[in-house]
Amino acid sequence: MFIGIDDTDSEKGLCTTYLAAVLMERLEPYGTIIGLPRLIRLNPCARFKTRGNAALAFRLESNRLDEVKEIALKTVLELSDFTGRNTNPGLVIAEEVTARMTAFYRSAVTEILEIEEARRLLDELGIWHRGFKKGRGLIGALAAVGAELPDFTYELIAYRERKCWGTPRVIDPASVWKADALTYPQTWDTVDHHNSRVVFAPHSGDPVLFGIRGSDPGAIEEAFQTIKSEPAERRVLYLTNQGTDAHILAGEVGDTLDSQSYRLHGRVAEAATAIAGGHLFFVLQNETARLKCAAFEPTKNFREIVLRLIPGDELEVYGSVREGSLNLEKINILRLAEQEEMTVPLCPQCQRGMESAGRGQGYRCRRCKTKSIGRERKVKSRDMEKGFYEVPPCARRHLSKPLVRLSGELVHPSR
Repeated sequence: MFIGIDDTDSEKGLCTTYLAAVLMERLEPYGTIIGLPRLIRLNPCARFKTRGNAALAFRLESNRLDEVKEIALKTVLELSDFTGRNTNPGLVIAEEVTARMTAFYRSAVTEILEIEEARRLLDELGIWHRGFKKGRGLIGALAAVGAELPDFTYELIAYRERKCWGTPRVIDPASVWKADALTYPQTWDTVDHHNSRVVFAPHSGDPVLFGIRGSDPGAIEEAFQTIKSEPAERRVLYLTNQGTDAHILAGEVGDTLDSQSYRLHGRVAEAATAIAGGHLFFVLQNETARLKCAAFEPTKNFREIVLRLIPGDELEVYGSVREGSLNLEKINILRLAEQEEMTVPLCPQCQRGMESAGRGQGYRCRRCKTKSIGRERKVKSRDMEKGFYEVPPCARRHLSKPLVRLSGELVHPSR
């Protein structure tokens, strides 16, 4: 059977991944967990999401279905924060995964779905489920069960002892930097080098101690063993769609929908301008339409690249459309436009810069007595390269594929 859970936490605390970890332990006497549990991130534009918009699913081999349902229900009731205004837990237990369930997952990671769409499919397929309060968690629970992962990564999450919940986390920063040095690029987004920050641990009151993301379970384990911290109550290695760009759709400038994420091709129409708070905006265009692109202040050093773009630069942009503008996650500079500048002419004999001979009289070299009519037009160095650029780890979305995972491309990873 396949068990899916979603929307059990709130902004105040608890965590759906922790609930799933506890439930798997409680179900050990009743069957066998098959493979790794799945941590599935859904559409990052979802209005009612908490933090990373994650749903959980795992496969259990058992012939004690009624007992499994009872334990799962009790665990959801015990470890969900029903006081949260937008906490609406969902629990799904399916006997198989069908093509319609997989299609539902693809929609849930790229679109905004309604609760009734999940309920309708659950009823039509005869899948056992329970929704609480508004039951919005049924969307994620069903999507997590149906998830198909042609590309995947891993995350090891360590959880705090209950007595520590709500208190500051005790983690030795030096050991975290050491773990990154030992295991990058097989692990990533543990620290942010440019902004001198440890980014793999939350600051909220939930049960998560920290999470290590990567492509190699062995490297992830090495990083875990290197890090010194307060004792962990438990740890779980998840298979996940994080870092895969699963939310990104191929699209065209002028043909996008709000709350969806795209890869778009175009040219810079207007250079970036800044507004209060350090947010940057520039205009991307194709033959028929224009779209405003945004690099907000939390993207930090990524904005330095955006500021260097000039009209005519050819780009691919990746990001989510919100209120008519695209919030950038990364860009691929395909072609740099030539930028010209007018310079003082050089003396053809001594190669020194000439000086003005007077208003309207051109330039002259006092030493060689040579003359020039006026300034010279010269192609200016752009001080940047083509290729992929991304926001730093401190601003990275869970689903966004880090450049360290791209092979055979011209990339400039942000660490």
